[in-house]
Amino acid sequence: MDRDTIRRIQTRLAELGHYHDEIDGVRGDNTHAAVRLALTALATGVPADWPDWSEKRQTIGFYQHFCLSKGIDAGPIDGWWGPQTDHADWALAQLLETGSVPAWRDIAPSADNPNGWPAESGVTAFYGPHGAADWSRPPPKLVKVASPYTFKLAWNKSERRSFLWAHERTAASLGRILAEIMRHYGGDAIARLGLDIFSGDYHPRLKRGSATQWSMHAWGIAYDFDDENNKLPWGADRARFAKPDYLPFWSIWEAEGWVSLGRSRNRDWMHVQAARLN
Repeated sequence: MDRDTIRRIQTRLAELGHYHDEIDGVRGDNTHAAVRLALTALATGVPADWPDWSEKRQTIGFYQHFCLSKGIDAGPIDGWWGPQTDHADWALAQLLETGSVPAWRDIAPSADNPNGWPAESGVTAFYGPHGAADWSRPPPKLVKVASPYTFKLAWNKSERRSFLWAHERTAASLGRILAEIMRHYGGDAIARLGLDIFSGDYHPRLKRGSATQWSMHAWGIAYDFDDENNKLPWGADRARFAKPDYLPFWSIWEAEGWVSLGRSRNRDWMHVQAARLN
């Protein structure tokens, strides 16, 4: 649960007359007391053993009931935050903000480009030369961008790294994106959704299947995440990152003008880049 979710819970508790404190997104003692009052009032709407649950689990159970009361399937009211509850959280946020829950497939990628990222055909003019696989020329000017959460290496998940390499012109944008992902999801959700599985950043190579076109990775302006569950040819019917749980993740990137190949072309859902598609 992030702070926005807690605010929705506090607002609902206030509407029911159980919460009289600030709507601050902090799951403190007053919020827990209000959750217990609400669950007691629901009586038959929740499992009988809910008083034995932890405070966090009680809060999740109340939120699951709240989602169900709005016609959103959050799964069984069990106090455990799984993929179904995660989807219900997204759907409820959309409902409360817009009055309806749009279908995931109907949400088009944002066209925002506040940083002025170039089209793929103009990356050399904008970023300079790409790196060479044989190191015959120096790599682009790369910056090590610290991450507020730790990445697991996809090929060896026991290894960790706390940064991403970025072209100097994308470094500030990447830093804002990582900070916003952490703010929105929090560390537990990031790990549960596999957003912390690093599959690649700077890599001077050609595009897969091409003998002439260089990958955006060769400029240090592209990233791959969780390639095992988002394989290059997979569409939205199979890719993990195509699920509604990941819409905030993609919206954060798109707000900075980055492009998801999955959202734009329905393939390579692992990949995001600071270059517009030609």
